Amino acid sequence: MQRRFVLSSVGLLLAAALTPLSAAARPDSAGEGYGNPSLPPPVAWAWTQLVPPGQQTRGGTQVRFATPAAQCPFVEITTGTQTVRHQMVPNGVVTVYPTTATLCSLLVEDNATRARVDVSTTQGIPVRPSANGDVPLPDWTQTGATKRRPGNIALIGDTGCRVPAAPAQIQRCTPQRWPFADVSDSAAREPARPDLVVHVGDYLYRSAPQRWREPLCGAPGLGNNAHTWGCLVTDFFEPAARLLATAPFVFVRGNHENCGRAGAVWFRYLAAAPSSTACDPQHPQDYTPPARIDAGTLSLLLMDTSCAADEEQPASCNHTDLERRYRDQFNEINNNLVRGGDNLLLSHSPLWAVNGQTPAANPEWIDHTLDAALATSTLGRLDRRITFVLSGHVHLYQMLAVTSGTADRRPPQLTVGSSGTELDPQTWVDSQLINKPVNGLNIAQLVTRHEWGYAVLRDRTTTWNVRFFSRSGNAVKGTDCDLVGTVFPSCR
Repeated sequence: MQRRFVLSSVGLLLAAALTPLSAAARPDSAGEGYGNPSLPPPVAWAWTQLVPPGQQTRGGTQVRFATPAAQCPFVEITTGTQTVRHQMVPNGVVTVYPTTATLCSLLVEDNATRARVDVSTTQGIPVRPSANGDVPLPDWTQTGATKRRPGNIALIGDTGCRVPAAPAQIQRCTPQRWPFADVSDSAAREPARPDLVVHVGDYLYRSAPQRWREPLCGAPGLGNNAHTWGCLVTDFFEPAARLLATAPFVFVRGNHENCGRAGAVWFRYLAAAPSSTACDPQHPQDYTPPARIDAGTLSLLLMDTSCAADEEQPASCNHTDLERRYRDQFNEINNNLVRGGDNLLLSHSPLWAVNGQTPAANPEWIDHTLDAALATSTLGRLDRRITFVLSGHVHLYQMLAVTSGTADRRPPQLTVGSSGTELDPQTWVDSQLINKPVNGLNIAQLVTRHEWGYAVLRDRTTTWNVRFFSRSGNAVKGTDCDLVGTVFPSCR
């Protein structure tokens, strides 16, 4: 359901907030207004993302627009030979930039062939990533499409630059030390233009942004604004510009988007149902219900596992009956969300991912919470129509398959958590863990790569191919794998 809201701290009525900001309303004296000469000129951002249906709206492709202004622009939608202008809907209205920005949205018809923000209605504010306002649309939904689902899906995750509180080490947000821009640029063109991009979570790692100051994030006068629009632009929109201009996105909530971290900015701009109150201290939304996005004949099953991280009971999450909460989510997915055809389960925290070894040299999962919750679900496993589990959280690339019988079918787990933030150490040798047990399962295949990059899922009609690519867009040896059942018989 699309919600219209006004931030309580602003205290303006929606009708008043939709008028352009006057010079007096811009808080330049506080160092946060977009008239401040010490800040970059104001810029608006336009993108498209796939969203599930709400209580009163159908799902599909949504154009989103975040702007320093308070008024939403028009979008020109072309279907066939006809172009119609639509006013965007205000989802969040604020008056302080770059700490916050106005969010606007518009749900696009499936058979639309072009969507363009009318830059003449953006109050003179330039638009990125495409200056003319064009945003990418799915091509599998258009009339006469030759395919019925996205055939080339780029997978990225854990992209933000790590700037923790002292005395922890800063990642250093330079292109050499923080390669997300390289990853994004490469994923936009190699091995082909993607039809869809899935980000499996963790966009902001700047818990102390003042330690590495950027013009829009941690700059003098802006304070510790890790949960603001300016930091999201710095850590995601700027480096991902080429990819955002290339394909629609699906966004997954990561543990760095729980309400104790960057949950506020997640809900305000990237969540399927935008909200300014979802992370209120009295009733934080630690667990949003699972949902299905239909990408043609492909189903993307979103599961919020932002509180299922490997930290010891982080104070920002309500861990009461944690296993029950996720068991209920697995029941909802198996009983109500899975449909015929291919289904991809998107969970930031992996259900199964090797992140070390036990003293007996057996593989060790990074976290046992989700595996335990799945075991106690009604089915005791995932529905057999789920083809892959796609995750991040572990800062490596990993393709994992386990030995499972017909009654206990486990889909392969792909973990793509190496698209920008600091890498985790790899303390094991993959080949030495094959056929070793973990939680009653034996590792059948394990391919781990300790380098920055992205993965690509390709639809080969009767099966799927997965490959991992380096930050420069080169295919990484040994990661070119074709799926047969639940395993990959050979990887090149």
